[in-house]
Amino acid sequence: MQNRNIRLFYWLEFILSFSGGIILPVYVCYFRLYDITLFQVALLAVVFEASIIVFEFPTGKFADKFGRKLSTSIGFLFFAVSAVIFFSFRSFYGFLVAEIVFGLAETFISGALEALTVDSLKVENGHRQLAKLFANRTVFRTSALLAGMIIGGFLAQYYLNNLFLPVALIALTGFVLSLFLYEPKIDSVDSLNNKSADTKPNLATLVFSNKKILALFAVGLLANFAYEPVDQFWQVLFSEIKQIPLFSFGLITGSGLAIVAVTAKFTEKLYDRLILYLFSCFILMSLSLYIVNASGLYPAIAGIVVYFVIKELISPVISTHLNKQFNSANRAIYLSSFNLTCSIGEVSAGLIAGFLAETYGVKFIFYFAAISALLVPLIYFVIARMSGSERCKT
Repeated sequence: MQNRNIRLFYWLEFILSFSGGIILPVYVCYFRLYDITLFQVALLAVVFEASIIVFEFPTGKFADKFGRKLSTSIGFLFFAVSAVIFFSFRSFYGFLVAEIVFGLAETFISGALEALTVDSLKVENGHRQLAKLFANRTVFRTSALLAGMIIGGFLAQYYLNNLFLPVALIALTGFVLSLFLYEPKIDSVDSLNNKSADTKPNLATLVFSNKKILALFAVGLLANFAYEPVDQFWQVLFSEIKQIPLFSFGLITGSGLAIVAVTAKFTEKLYDRLILYLFSCFILMSLSLYIVNASGLYPAIAGIVVYFVIKELISPVISTHLNKQFNSANRAIYLSSFNLTCSIGEVSAGLIAGFLAETYGVKFIFYFAAISALLVPLIYFVIARMSGSERCKT
């Protein structure tokens, strides 16, 4: 049962990333096809993240109470419904409803699927298995994104108006696979968690009593001020300013993800040196974003590829260290709460990015993102060292 859950976890993550990969390189172009303004693009992203803020905590509680398998299956159904709405109601308000349903789907899946899988791991070498699990997930995710983005780029070139049809079918495939998940019995004592983790779902007590968790939550919140401006507007920068063809978008993003698929297993060995890992990643990200703005077309393409690589390599180390701190009984709600924190950062950063793009232009927000990236590891370091609980390697 353990191996089945782990295999299904990888494939369900593959499905989520593959469908997301089809959308991500060109969804702004899809919106622009139906006369959505730049500010409305940002607003739609904000509505998506706001729906996560509203639904994340209740769906996390639902998963812990009624089952992570049930929660995951419901999430894939809502994912399919959102794709149908995106395809059928092509206006700002139709997209608004679709974003809300998509956010609801995300919250049913996010903490539940990860929690179910982590609780399926064997007791022996639990912490080592966590690093392996999330490194392997990164390989599956990036391979799926690579395939999805290449396909998405070509779909956008020739069939942009039908972009969400295959996404709906893929989501239904995920729903069918999720029915084969096994709900593991949750032990009263968590074999993977840190002893400081509370056995009750008191998020505030857990976060503020553990400086490492607080610092990780801060990273989840603040990293979005580097991510959101780029994720929302890199397509506008390259299509409307640098004027490259749409089919290139999938190739550009896919190139970065191909590098991630190759390097993710190697970076797994560095997860224990968390501070060094974060500083290296965010400094390199900042440099790459500066190059995107300040250089010609080909260096800019190289810079955005490096950005995609670094962003994907940050996620698994955060997941590894979070799951070391959380207990089994309430793991889904804790993970959902971290996702909620990230969503708050995405909403805040998205609104600021939309305002700055409208006021100062798209290129300005890439400088804003580059500066934000430099601040994230500094803030982690300050918070984690406040109580002297961190050492340089962790």
